Amino acid sequence: MKNYNVKNYPKLIIFVLFGLLYGSISLVNHYNFRTYGWDLGINNNAIFDYAHFRWNDCMIMQPSFTNVLSDHFSLYPILVSPFYWIFGTYTMLIFQISAILFGGLGIYKYVLYITHNEALSRLSLLHFFTLWGIYSALSFDYHDNVVATMFVPWFLYYFEQQKWKWSLLFFALILIAKENMALWAAFIGLGLTWKSAFEKNRRKILISLIFTVAALSYFVLVIKVFIPSLAAPGRDYLHNSFNALGSNFGEVILNIIIHPLKAFELLFVNHSGDNIYNGIKTETYLAILLSGGLALFVAPQYLIMIIPIVAQKVFNDIPMRWGISAHYSIEFAPILVIALYSVLAKLKKWKIRIASVSLAISAISCISFLDHRTSEYYNRENSQFYKKSHWTRDFNVKEAHQILQKIPEDAKVSAQSPLCPHLAFREKIYHYPYIGDANYIALIPAESNKYPLNNKSYQKAIDDFLDSGKWEIVDKNDAILILKKLN
Repeated sequence: MKNYNVKNYPKLIIFVLFGLLYGSISLVNHYNFRTYGWDLGINNNAIFDYAHFRWNDCMIMQPSFTNVLSDHFSLYPILVSPFYWIFGTYTMLIFQISAILFGGLGIYKYVLYITHNEALSRLSLLHFFTLWGIYSALSFDYHDNVVATMFVPWFLYYFEQQKWKWSLLFFALILIAKENMALWAAFIGLGLTWKSAFEKNRRKILISLIFTVAALSYFVLVIKVFIPSLAAPGRDYLHNSFNALGSNFGEVILNIIIHPLKAFELLFVNHSGDNIYNGIKTETYLAILLSGGLALFVAPQYLIMIIPIVAQKVFNDIPMRWGISAHYSIEFAPILVIALYSVLAKLKKWKIRIASVSLAISAISCISFLDHRTSEYYNRENSQFYKKSHWTRDFNVKEAHQILQKIPEDAKVSAQSPLCPHLAFREKIYHYPYIGDANYIALIPAESNKYPLNNKSYQKAIDDFLDSGKWEIVDKNDAILILKKLN
């Protein structure tokens, strides 16, 4: 036991340090009101409903939705909901951080299995934990695809060992995260088919093809049957955001086949028509290359695996999704590391040197991207854990939390975006400026981003509430304003 503990000290230290680091980003953001209605507030309201054994009516997305599963078909909140009683509004963030650490362990075990080299495995762990995609994801709320991504190394690990029951478990966990994760899983299966064909392993070829077909079938079933059946009448799947190639997935695939040159051009050009978005796609490719992306061309099975991730990013109508901000790049993290170390495993010498240099380049580029990036809507305060501005606000945060606690638990609340995650544990919670039947309005005027209003319309709305004689101020300080509807 003594030898075991000593042997694992370095690995344990790595996990503890990065666990604390990730907490200092995600949990501090939440405490400092830098998490938002979309998407942590939505998820918090969902786990509240699930923990009380009822379907979530997606109050924060009112009046557009009647069930949160009609937006994205994610089953994680159902599984995690009991922990709401323990961790409160931090539940999904803790779940996400734990998943990232678990994903890191999967990376370590996979690389150790293919290399039988402890030092190389630790370097792969450090490489994974320092990738820019993880920090971007942690800086912006909770998202199911982040958790699903962390099951991929485990799926690959057990597939490599031909332990099919465990492979199936983690494959299923990837599928139920979100519908687009099922599409990604299909391409992971195709990548494994390619790899297995070169290994001349017929069983792996067959199993990987079964996984691919199962994932595609689940994807189609979700977007064509499950989501439409849960949506409001006349509303279909809403995330066909690829109008440069077609109005639905069928048209997109057909146009890629018929017009391959146009599709290839869209991989690189700014198709928004606004020059302000120039360079975002280039930055993404640069980030991939600096993180070990060259290995994708040496081990094309992993290039196959990221095809849908690249496509859903750069073909998208929304330029924010092209870049390296938020959670839109997290899927690259495990694939890049596994691809790199799969290539290194085949080298006879210089493995440690190349791995060390790659780690240094990746880590330095991550820090550089935290300081400067082309991608739009980048909030430095949310990401830069090493700066005072991340840890503080220009108002008394503790007092702001105390004011929010004065709102009755059974109150119907319309809350501004940064307040939604903190007030979501109730039956009726709306995203301001939607009021509905709310009898309380919770605002945070100290927040510079008044989304979806601008400063002028935001202040006018407050004045109109007070001038109407129907609302009164029940509490306020330099940051928070609470209005109550008069009977």
